[in-house]
Amino acid sequence: MGTRGRAVKRRLAVTTLVMAVGAVTVVPAAASTAPATAADGTARTDPASAVGAGSGTAAPAPADIALGSWMDQLRGTIGDRPMNQVVIPGSHDAGTAGISGDSGMCDAGDTVGTARKWPALAASMSRTQSGSLVQQLDGGSRYLDLRLCKQDGKWFSYHGGPLGRLFFDAPDGKGGVIPGQAREVADWIRAHPKEIVILRVTATGPAATLQQDRREAITELGDLVGGGAGNPAIADASLRPTSTYDQFMAAGRHVVIVDDTDSTAYPWAWHQPDVQDYRGSYVGVSTAWQDILKAALDPKLSQKTFDAVLKRGDEVLGRAPGAAADKFFVQQGIIDPTDSIPEAAITQILAALKLTSAWKADNFLLSLEDELNRQLLAKLRTSWNTTNVTDNMNIVMHDDVNQNRNGVGSGDLEREIISKNLPQPVTSHTFYDMARAADGTWTAPGPLAGAGDAFRFAGSREAVAALPDGSVQVLGIGLDGNVWHNVRSADGGWQGWHALPAADNKKPGFAAKDIAITGMPNGDSQITAVGQDGYTYHNIRHADGSWQGWAAMAGDDSGLVKATKVAIAGMPNGSSQVLVYGADGRMRLDTRAADGGWSGWSTVSGVGAPDFAGPALSIAALPDGDSQIAAIGLDGHVWHNVRRTYGSWTGWDSPSGPAGGPMGASTVAVAGLPDGDSQLVAVGLDGNVYHAVRDRDGDWTPFRAVPGLHGAGTFAGDQVGIAGLPDGSSRLLLTSR
Repeated sequence: MGTRGRAVKRRLAVTTLVMAVGAVTVVPAAASTAPATAADGTARTDPASAVGAGSGTAAPAPADIALGSWMDQLRGTIGDRPMNQVVIPGSHDAGTAGISGDSGMCDAGDTVGTARKWPALAASMSRTQSGSLVQQLDGGSRYLDLRLCKQDGKWFSYHGGPLGRLFFDAPDGKGGVIPGQAREVADWIRAHPKEIVILRVTATGPAATLQQDRREAITELGDLVGGGAGNPAIADASLRPTSTYDQFMAAGRHVVIVDDTDSTAYPWAWHQPDVQDYRGSYVGVSTAWQDILKAALDPKLSQKTFDAVLKRGDEVLGRAPGAAADKFFVQQGIIDPTDSIPEAAITQILAALKLTSAWKADNFLLSLEDELNRQLLAKLRTSWNTTNVTDNMNIVMHDDVNQNRNGVGSGDLEREIISKNLPQPVTSHTFYDMARAADGTWTAPGPLAGAGDAFRFAGSREAVAALPDGSVQVLGIGLDGNVWHNVRSADGGWQGWHALPAADNKKPGFAAKDIAITGMPNGDSQITAVGQDGYTYHNIRHADGSWQGWAAMAGDDSGLVKATKVAIAGMPNGSSQVLVYGADGRMRLDTRAADGGWSGWSTVSGVGAPDFAGPALSIAALPDGDSQIAAIGLDGHVWHNVRRTYGSWTGWDSPSGPAGGPMGASTVAVAGLPDGDSQLVAVGLDGNVYHAVRDRDGDWTPFRAVPGLHGAGTFAGDQVGIAGLPDGSSRLLLTSR
């Protein structure tokens, strides 16, 4: 049984008590509250209670998405995407549109006892869809949550206790056949071979023959939608949720049956726990009577319920899939209306007295879900419309797929869900990793996983360094303001993020304004950071993974050095060079010898000025012992200088931009390569990331745009870092703008 199925049982179990309460309170309620709905079922909303409803001005979903054939229409976009990463509208309790107060009861239903006592209320609390299964498919849904009951030898859809329409064909007693919903679905599937339809099935019936009956239901459904002998249209064990849309099409299989009955071993009946996960997206409430009655007195109950669902969505979409990464993710955009039972009971009474809308009395759960859908649509158009959210979506299951009321036009919500398959705005400050091979070819940028169970890592500053073994270490200042460390091994695996300790090396969390990291010849890495106190700190991560601990760096006199920006380079002789913009804005350089001694700070001359000043800087080592600086001056141009092994400087020069003339940029990074070349990356004044090469003779290739996401020609960046690896390749660490 699904989570909402259990909720139905709980809420109907308290109906008797609620009806008594409703009878007592009907007169005060009518005297103090205006009718909640108009005759057409459009609910009125109190502006004061619309907390969390969202009022974003983002453009609506593309109006030209063809709901009846959207997968085929978007094949160029979704074709190479795993099906558990395609964003799909789904129908919760899909077969309930036919439920009414006199449509019959499922003897095996978990709420049938109470439902028989209050059939009208049970129907009102069980009907979650206004359209038939075919209407839902025509409306864009490609995931049908089917709940079946065998009653008196026939199969029906049901929810809790009330029965819906006949599901499988059955004799009419006159020599004819009554067609069931399943045949209508099969006909639709047969007519739409390029639309992949997922059917999740659970079934109940007489206890004595339950497993046999469940197996019968799965078998009959397979026969109907399978496309002939052997069920060639149904996905078998050769496919998985991680198979792409194109792989399904190539195999000629466009139906998935998710079997939640545990009654068969058919290769085409995928066992539900193995292929589907809700990831904790359902929000349940207390079932204690006293809690329900207390909640009923809260005038903001409905909005609090909606807010809880949307907040849970924020949480779930922000978490990494973890062990469920290979399964379908069914996000339950539905409510547990248990706390609203008193209002539902009162509504029944008021409708009988013609004091409120009969539509709402007959469709109480739909009226709540329609308002949730309105707010869900607003959420999708605003805070759920960037890549760090949409890339973590799969099946968005909700009620009333065919809603055309309460501010949600026909198809609005489904088109918005489907549109998340199209390019979305990139979430700002997200970390991306990409590589440039020694031959100059690029890999596509890929996002870095987040710390802990977070889906993605985002932050304000980043740094990257290569180690002699081919591994890469990265630093990030996360959204919490603290410094995090991660390691990418030479084989491409990531260790995972770890927070660095505070400056006292005791408390967790080092809050920083800027960070830098470099690899050393012995396998150590050295880190410098500007703390929130403005002082510059140094740390060492040894080759065995242990940390030496933070130490504040001495200044020009007996004090500590304050800085705004910091960079560090590990030299071939085991020394390191630290470059900063001091608190006075001047560029300074200090050298740490291999034995740990410091040489002291010296200022770096500027371009026609005694000191160099600007907003960004970087430093890197070359194999011959030289070091090089790339910095942005106060004129906004990229400047480059080389410090020879013996301490002299070659002087500043400014590499050309992609259109000729000086390269203007907002930030810059430099890396040395084993062959003596160096590479620069910078965020240009147009906001895109550019790359240039300086060969060992000092000649420059022009800056060129690095490739972007999903084949785009540019990457809109905020911060950049680059590391040169022993094999001549380089790795870029970028944050999105």
